[in-house]
Amino acid sequence: MTVDKIKKNALELFAENGYDGTSLSDIAKRVGIKKPSLYNHFDSKEALYFATIEDVFRAYVDYVNESLANIKVKTVKTKLKQALVSTAQFLSSHDIGMMYMRVLMFPPMDLRENIVKRFELWEGETDEIYIQLFEDGIKSNEIQPGDIQIYLQAFYTLLDGISTDMFIYSKEKVESKLEAGWMVFWNGICVRK
Repeated sequence: MTVDKIKKNALELFAENGYDGTSLSDIAKRVGIKKPSLYNHFDSKEALYFATIEDVFRAYVDYVNESLANIKVKTVKTKLKQALVSTAQFLSSHDIGMMYMRVLMFPPMDLRENIVKRFELWEGETDEIYIQLFEDGIKSNEIQPGDIQIYLQAFYTLLDGISTDMFIYSKEKVESKLEAGWMVFWNGICVRK
């Protein structure tokens, strides 16, 4: 029995039923072991939940980094848009996307403070990626000089909106909203030539 198999099954159940709606017995049953066997790998349901969250957040940061590394066109505009598209693609994975959204939008109240602290650490990693892109855009005269923190917060707002839309609208409607949001965002920060 691997820890990865336990976490994969826990992720599916936490995504589907939330933290409060998932028991260790449910997880053990799905994995095909007895509940006490889970304690060989995790001290508690909370520990398993946080291990699962860490995997989801780490996978998100890695996915964004990899998608940016694979871009052949090196303009900042292309990279920022790819980051937006990559986030939508990452969150379109049912279990991962649902877990990500549940954790951030509806965290268990008794774990909320700890979740927010951990998320802020992960967001710090993506902050660095995006801040560097905004700085590069200003240096290359693609982006207007301005307050990078404002650019960053506006970009996150766009990301959050698209992430939420994915659970409401059809793929076509989400793509349309993504394009519209991107156009307004980029036109608001780009250097007009």
